[in-house]
Amino acid sequence: MIRAGRVLHQPARVAGAVALLCVAALVAPLPAAAQETVSLEQALRTALTLNPNIESAGAAAAAATSSRWADWGAFLPTADVRGTLSQTDFTTVTFVDPTGVSQTLDDPITATRKSSSASLSFGLALLNPERIANVKSGAARENAADFRLTAAERVVIRDVKRSYFEALKQTQLLEVSQRQLGARRQDFEVTQQRYRIAAASRSDLLGAEMDLSDAEIRVLDSEDALSRALRQLQVTLGVPVTDTDLGSIGVIDVDRVPDAAPLNADALVVSALAANPNLLALREDRRAASSDLWSAKATYLPRIDIGYTFGRSKELGRDESLLDFSPANTSDGFVISGSWNLFSGFTRKRQTAQADQQQRQAAAQLTAQQLQLEKDVRDLVKELKRRSQRLTILERNVQLAGERLELSREQYRLGSIPYFNLQQAIDRLTLTEQSLFQERYDYLIGWANLEEKVGGDLSTGAS
Repeated sequence: MIRAGRVLHQPARVAGAVALLCVAALVAPLPAAAQETVSLEQALRTALTLNPNIESAGAAAAAATSSRWADWGAFLPTADVRGTLSQTDFTTVTFVDPTGVSQTLDDPITATRKSSSASLSFGLALLNPERIANVKSGAARENAADFRLTAAERVVIRDVKRSYFEALKQTQLLEVSQRQLGARRQDFEVTQQRYRIAAASRSDLLGAEMDLSDAEIRVLDSEDALSRALRQLQVTLGVPVTDTDLGSIGVIDVDRVPDAAPLNADALVVSALAANPNLLALREDRRAASSDLWSAKATYLPRIDIGYTFGRSKELGRDESLLDFSPANTSDGFVISGSWNLFSGFTRKRQTAQADQQQRQAAAQLTAQQLQLEKDVRDLVKELKRRSQRLTILERNVQLAGERLELSREQYRLGSIPYFNLQQAIDRLTLTEQSLFQERYDYLIGWANLEEKVGGDLSTGAS
């Protein structure tokens, strides 16, 4: 059975040791009579450590941060060291005389030419506007990757809560089916006793037996649904999926649901538009696209570079060693070069058009996402308020249906009502309980969806 207890709703990243404890609770072999319970807080910690989507978004953020070195490195001078050792063996058989006629030597000349050289060069771009644009676009992409990592964490938190609440829902529905099965057994026994004394008809006895069989089928279906929900929870956590036996893993029920009455749609929309990481990432994408457009336009401007080179070299004789690391001849030079690409077949025009397209698309995507986010937040707030009212009504209906069933069962035992009326009372309580639990956990799932859109724990102070 599920142990009830208070669940903390504030997720946090933890060290690997805590994650391993949570994983062990989910995948380690357990004795048949033992049950390991996993709280929502433990599930969130495990997912934030092991979920592959977090690892993927973290890798993208790390790559974007590393690329910033190249952006800033474009402002630093370049350095190039080169060394050459060469040996050429040649034989001369023909030559061209001063009159321009090719002649052949009687005795071919064989010789060897050796040389060694080394150089150290420095270069610096004085005028290259693209560097500034690359720095701006790189910063925007780094910020966007960080925001998408935050967004991935929020999505994982939402998915964990969805899976966890779905497992809780299926657990409660299984308990309803088990209680109904027990009630059907009891009613079948009462019907058998009344049939023996001719107080119930053969039809009543057959109906009670069929209802008992239907209840057994519902228990089997509920067990299968719970098993699938637990396996889905393991997938969301990023742990190996095991064929878990029912009763070996338990989830802890929440002791309260947050109150939707204080929710203010306008305030939540403002908060979501200002802090939603997906929107923030799209804003950075637009900023990066704007910098890329400026960089594309900068290709129409001239470039100026300076350079300095220092070198040493030496010509070697046939018998001298090539391994001479200190050549005697020296040279050094300083150069200022300028270039201006006046025409390149309209390739720059195409690059500018593509950059402009990306900027406009980024702006349009941002606007569309803002509108969709506002709609989603308002829809979720309205849905939660409606579900909150439904929960109040369903809780009252469960209480009334339970009282009615107690009266109907006593009346049937005394023979004042037929079995059909008792059957109606049992079915009504079962359906009402099922509706209550479905509504309760769908309400919590909707709350998790709203938290993912707005960010943060919205249940603080709710009752």
